[in-house]
Amino acid sequence: AKQSSLAVQLPLFQNKYPCTSIGEAARILRGLPVEIRGLFDQVEVLIRILMVVPVSSCEAERSFSTLCRLKTWLRATMNQNRLNNLVVCNVHKERLDMLNTGTICQEFVGC
Repeated sequence: AKQSSLAVQLPLFQNKYPCTSIGEAARILRGLPVEIRGLFDQVEVLIRILMVVPVSSCEAERSFSTLCRLKTWLRATMNQNRLNNLVVCNVHKERLDMLNTGTICQEFVGC
């Protein structure tokens, strides 16, 4: 039933609100009144899925590769929680590099 709903809703949405990207379709949906948005519930679900599914598996493969290297190197000295936190930091190192460590240290110490 949901597939048939999507098969009806998608052409209606494309006809009424032409868009060229998933991001644009998401912006259009967010701008619609709740009543109208409810008419395109399956389109909204599809857009949400498309926005979170990675285009490729490279990032996931890189993360697992990093985890294997870290786990081998630190296996004996680290618990699972700390290892998970370290992997997250390693995967998002570009964002961590942008942080001001001085400010973080001051907040931690309470100055």
